[in-house]
Amino acid sequence: MRLAIQTPQQVTDLGLLGDLWQAADELGYQAAFTFDHLVPLHPGERPGSTHTTPRTGGQLDGWLTATALATRTRHLQIGTLVSGVTYRHPFVLAKQAVTLDRITSGRAILGIGAGWHREEHDMVGLPFPGPAARVELLDETLTAFRLLREPGPVTFHGRHVHLTDALFEPKPVRPEGIPVLVGGSGPAVLRVAARHAHHYNGFWTPQEWPDVHRRLDNALLAAGRQPHDLARTGYTFAELSGDPRRTTELLARTAATRGGDPTDRLLIGDDDTLTQALHRYHNAGLDTLVVSLDPDTTPDHLARLATLAKDTPA
Repeated sequence: MRLAIQTPQQVTDLGLLGDLWQAADELGYQAAFTFDHLVPLHPGERPGSTHTTPRTGGQLDGWLTATALATRTRHLQIGTLVSGVTYRHPFVLAKQAVTLDRITSGRAILGIGAGWHREEHDMVGLPFPGPAARVELLDETLTAFRLLREPGPVTFHGRHVHLTDALFEPKPVRPEGIPVLVGGSGPAVLRVAARHAHHYNGFWTPQEWPDVHRRLDNALLAAGRQPHDLARTGYTFAELSGDPRRTTELLARTAATRGGDPTDRLLIGDDDTLTQALHRYHNAGLDTLVVSLDPDTTPDHLARLATLAKDTPA
């Protein structure tokens, strides 16, 4: 199991994020991701959660931030985790992805999902279709993305996505194109991942992953693919400083927004506790674990986690 990082670019400093990305690159992490939102999120915010406090702090663009931070790296795969399909026209999103791919000499990942944050759409006037229409848009976007890497102009007409003799140059660096990572949890999103993606990412506990693997395997076979065609990527929040107050806050926030025992899905605690958590995720059959970092994470914290991960069986 490989490690990757996600650094939400809200209420933070680009220089500090650059230090983290450079450290992750030098420590052998597999990938680094920003997130893609228009406004800062409340701590632990998720679909359906309610919050009474105002949103505060700055919010940098996910794609531009990823491009800037990529210049501090040489090996990491780079992307967003994930971009909602409702924020941009699919052609514009594809253009951003291929530009990042060219800048990084073929290290871009297209992290994409159906989108969920209705409030930020409403505040800026972006359309926010219902769940079924957003999944259809995700499916058509990925169909168009695959066609755009082929030679020549592209014509494609779906229910939501329309391209007519669209010229798309340059193409991705790699002949096989830019890897696609689909993130989300609903059954329809899993089926889209089975049809289109190279990676599937989900915020499941280690105990939940066996059932998710089964559902993905069945969807892959139904789509004419094999289970090994789709890498499985988990997502978790981490508190790596060891600060008891911050750990308690993360536990309480996760319990309130996710339910169940929050220790099942977090990277927290002393070295033994962290190592046990990494083992649980490894035994759940993950190829990669993406660790979402809080603003106080330092390169030393990443080094500690990388050292502990070396104790995870190969």
